[in-house]
This record gives sequence, structure tokens and C-alpha cells, in this order.
Amino acid sequence: MSLTPPFRSLLTTATGNWVSRIYLAVVAVLLAWSYVDAAFVAQADASFVGIYAIIATAPVSVALLWIDALSGRALPLIVIACALLNAWLIGLAMRRINSAH
Repeated sequence: MSLTPPFRSLLTTATGNWVSRIYLAVVAVLLAWSYVDAAFVAQADASFVGIYAIIATAPVSVALLWIDALSGRALPLIVIACALLNAWLIGLAMRRINSAH
């Protein structure tokens, strides 16, 4: 499957440097931790592990979660979309920094 050039450019910007890759890896680990905690850890109360992924993808994820219709089952999709957006912004910043040197 071939990616269209604009999508490929966006994806390259989001994953084309080590800072963005580390950021995406941290968010992936936080999401995995959240799923493992929800599936395998018995708790009497609610766990706040999922909040770490939301904080890592703030401010966009926090703004999207204010909308009640998007919360709940769409939380992982919101976190993934916001992580990609933040990684893309980090990629743009890294391009600007590298071009300045």
C-alpha cells in the first residue's frame, strides 16, 4: 500500500527525528500501562493510570475531553490522535532548530 505524498510528508515530519520517536514511544508505553492496569489489576476503586497518557498529550487531549460526546470509549483514539499531532509539532520545531544551525 502506497501512501499519498501529503500524508507521507506529515508522517515523516511526525516520526522523522529522535525526539518525536521518543515522545511517541512514551505515549505508547503509557497507553499500554493503562490497558494492563485496567485488564489485570484488581482494584476496589478507579485507577488514575489513564490520566498520565492524557497529560502526556495535553493540551489538545484535555480540550477534546471537555466535549462529553468524545469521552469514554474514544479515549484511546483521542490520545493517539493528539500524540501524532504533538509529534508533528515537535518535528516542525526540530526542523526549524536544525535549519537554524
